[in-house]
Amino acid sequence: MRCSFPRRLLAVFLPLAAVLLPAGPAAAAPTCPFPTIVDVYAYQQTPEASVLTGRIDPSPGCPSNGTLTKVGTGEQLAFGEAMFELPLGTDAGDWYLSSFTVLDQNGGPAQTRTFQPAAPYLLRVLDPTRITSTAPASTVGYGDKVAVSGYLEGWTAADGWQRLAGRDLAIRTGNGVDGHPDVPTVTDADGAYALTVPIYSSFSGVAIFAGDDQWLRSGSSNYTQVHGLVSVAVSDRTPAVGQRVAVTGSVAPGAVPVWIERLVDSEWTKVTATVTAGTDGRYRLTYRPTSRGVHQLRVWNDGTEPEGRMGVQPYAKEFTLTVHR
Repeated sequence: MRCSFPRRLLAVFLPLAAVLLPAGPAAAAPTCPFPTIVDVYAYQQTPEASVLTGRIDPSPGCPSNGTLTKVGTGEQLAFGEAMFELPLGTDAGDWYLSSFTVLDQNGGPAQTRTFQPAAPYLLRVLDPTRITSTAPASTVGYGDKVAVSGYLEGWTAADGWQRLAGRDLAIRTGNGVDGHPDVPTVTDADGAYALTVPIYSSFSGVAIFAGDDQWLRSGSSNYTQVHGLVSVAVSDRTPAVGQRVAVTGSVAPGAVPVWIERLVDSEWTKVTATVTAGTDGRYRLTYRPTSRGVHQLRVWNDGTEPEGRMGVQPYAKEFTLTVHR
């Protein structure tokens, strides 16, 4: 099977604020729109950390800088790239995001916004959490069910790491944008979860804790790879040389590239044009043999991301034709 698995990162896009442009010649749209800021928070990354690490959420993904202002004193702290540091012992509400600037990668004007000491710009100080997954790595077909399990913990300076019972989790079944919904679950009295879910994208099956007023959000890891599915039906398995043979079937997911390959001298060679399966997964290919004998063939489902570790990986279904004169 032909697959490569370099890493790809997944991104979640939030609504973007409009930017007013001065009158005159039309200006190019900025490549770095200003994000809708939903959270300003800080936490102690590890028990050994000497500072609180703070973040602006969401990060704009472009060069940025900003200013925090201390409530009551007006003391200011400048920072860059949507990250900052504060002393241990800083309390929620001590600081707020007073200004934030996003720089344009096309050389356009910087975008700066100022804010008041109110939610969501007031600092939240959260305790870190972690989800330890006990689900084994494996390779499964698209939509196969996988057992996922693990436990949720939270850390405080007073108690160290402790299991968190009765917390809502969401088990990811797709990639977050493919329409496959998360499956809700709740940690038990020991802070553990265990259930079986269908998965439709590599690395899905992870557990996500959304966080709350005390605890920072976190997620587990799941290294399960998901490959596509292929079915094959052939109009004639004993055709003559030059006869057109219809190859039909379905793939999962739908709307992916599909073609036929032939095994020649230990190498698989593409022998048809590429077609895109319908949204229902159905495809139709035509193969015309040019020589007699046994033809070892396969229908190749190229998956959703053949060059990436995420998504649905390629898969194939082999079949043979016995060709006569």
